[in-house]
Amino acid sequence: MPVGMGINGFGRIGRLVFRAASGNPDAEVKAINDPFMDLEYMVYQLKYDSVHKTFGGTIAAKKDAGKEFLVVNGKEIAVFHEKDPAAIKWGESGAEYVCESTGIFTTQEKAALHIGGGAKKVIISAPPKDAVPMYVMGVNHENYKSSDTVVSNASCTTNCLAPLTKVVHENFGIVEGLMTTVHAMTATQLTVDGPSRGGKDWRGGRCASQNIIPSSTGAAKAVGVVIPDMKGKLTGMAFRVPTPDVSVVDLTCRLSKPAKYEEIVKAIKDAAAGPMKGVLDWTDEEVVSTDFVTCKASSIFDEKAGISLNDNFVKLVSWYDNEWGYSNRLVELAIHMKKVDGCELPERTVPELCAFAAAPHAVARVQSELEGLVSNCMGINGFGRIGRLVFRAASGNPDAEVKAINDPFMDLEYMVYQLKYDSVHKTFGGTIAAKKDGGKEFLVVNGKEIAVFHEKDPAAIKWGESGAEYVCESTGIFTTQEKAALHIGGGAKKVIISAPPKDAVPMYVMGVNHENYKSTDTVVSNASCTTNCLAPLTKVVHENFGIVEGLMTTVHAMTATQLTVDGPSRGGKDWRGGRCASQNIIPSSTGAAKAVGKVIPDMNGKLTGMAFRVPTPDVSVVDLTCRLSKPAKYEEIVKAIKDAAAGPMKGVLDWTDEEVVSTDFVTCKASSIFDEKAGISLNDNFVKLVSWYDNEWGYSNRLVELAIHMKKVDG
Repeated sequence: MPVGMGINGFGRIGRLVFRAASGNPDAEVKAINDPFMDLEYMVYQLKYDSVHKTFGGTIAAKKDAGKEFLVVNGKEIAVFHEKDPAAIKWGESGAEYVCESTGIFTTQEKAALHIGGGAKKVIISAPPKDAVPMYVMGVNHENYKSSDTVVSNASCTTNCLAPLTKVVHENFGIVEGLMTTVHAMTATQLTVDGPSRGGKDWRGGRCASQNIIPSSTGAAKAVGVVIPDMKGKLTGMAFRVPTPDVSVVDLTCRLSKPAKYEEIVKAIKDAAAGPMKGVLDWTDEEVVSTDFVTCKASSIFDEKAGISLNDNFVKLVSWYDNEWGYSNRLVELAIHMKKVDGCELPERTVPELCAFAAAPHAVARVQSELEGLVSNCMGINGFGRIGRLVFRAASGNPDAEVKAINDPFMDLEYMVYQLKYDSVHKTFGGTIAAKKDGGKEFLVVNGKEIAVFHEKDPAAIKWGESGAEYVCESTGIFTTQEKAALHIGGGAKKVIISAPPKDAVPMYVMGVNHENYKSTDTVVSNASCTTNCLAPLTKVVHENFGIVEGLMTTVHAMTATQLTVDGPSRGGKDWRGGRCASQNIIPSSTGAAKAVGKVIPDMNGKLTGMAFRVPTPDVSVVDLTCRLSKPAKYEEIVKAIKDAAAGPMKGVLDWTDEEVVSTDFVTCKASSIFDEKAGISLNDNFVKLVSWYDNEWGYSNRLVELAIHMKKVDG
């Protein structure tokens, strides 16, 4: 006989547990209780789903002699509307194993009220608030005892992390680990800014669809409950991002047994094909978050997204449909419990493997203008995203003046429009007009004429005649010494590439190694926006506490190179990069962390990283997990960063102790804004640090300041 289930709370998880049970021959929902949803609305809510689509069966409402039923695929399911769990007639309906999914009855005492209504066992669809035992299928479900009346299915994130942790720990030994989950929106979040539930999670009350929101999570610590040997060795945090479903775990851990990344991959694949089949899965495809919607597995290891710094320090990435995978596990846990409780069931079916407006910065201390320096005359090649923002940054800096702009693909009138309006950084704060005179073109900005050219060959641009000495090369094309130096032929004195170079062009990061600039350098790079965020933070931490090794993740806003709909990526090599930017979390490679080893030579080989591209228009966040040689309390690290931000790195490095989210940093000039409250430490030598950056505006201001610094050094 299938397990007879009841569902209390027909919200997001309750409805998906129903769907999961409907598709499992060993389960049958006998009753549903929800005091706040009438029968007709239940039909509607079950039938339609924005993420998981229309229910694949027939649904109708039935009322008979004062009783209510959902009739699904011809079977009647009793419906109740009781607020008191003890008053729900589970026993009369044949519902023995109750899914408690209201989010309210999450203790032994409260959940056990269902027993008064005739339920035999209760499964809480959340981490418990007390000592209720937690079971994760594929990890510790065999520890379930018939004497357990109330159990917890843990959280969706624990269900993803625990199987991965179990395999890695059993094969290679995890000494310590820090986890980040980049988590899709949930029902508890808000569509517009407002008070969070309980009023304690201030960031949690911010608009879900516009922000990357740092959040606490007990999911990693809970792994220490289901895998006792991991107690005290694992903790974590979350970033809530504006995607409707599917999340991804990023586990950084230190191993006791050295292992090549390929050996770890093999161990995970072996487990996925063996004892964890249906719970743990893997992919070697260039997939993104939407590809995992309706995937039943708890944890889908992404072979290509993970990285290792060395044989003992590794970052592993695993996806999970935080709604569907979790709901299927809860149903399977109920089936397992009934089997242990002595009721005959057919052999459990192995789960089908999956197919595959700018807000002010919270800290108003940032002062990024360099004072008392000689005026710098600049040129801009490429009037795209960064080119226009470099113009804006220079326009607001009294020590810089743009003399000329070149773009072969944008006519003068379109330049006016592009400069005037910006979806993120809003309307330009000044006057802009077009002027044509004697075959020459000018942008007239705040009354000043700026020469405009449309040359494809950098050597043909009349930088010298226009007075543009220091040229910002922002096309993304001329990124080598040889190519960028073509601007010198047009009369430029120096060239600053607004990207990491493709060769040995020196990289300078303001506040980190800009003082190494030499007048003999004709072409330099301003590095990347992420390196500009990570390097100042790394410098402070390394100089004060010594970084032995580190792995970085940047949760990065969309950029102009991404696509609005699925299509071929530039060059056709980055397959994931060609996927729809607005719908996906997209794992991506980045050289930003390794580049820190170039601007801070002592970090060479000690740091690498990866990126998750997420559907936010601007502002990104660095998540640096590192091991320290000198033990330090988290508070000591915070103090060192604050001291640097108030001293030698003022204007480059900043900090916040406010409950801020990504939109609060739009138009923030600092390269790196350390978030005191978002970071965590596992112990005095293993820490996760979080720092924000406006990847457009902060970076553009640094490029202008680098040009000013170069002119000062050049005499």
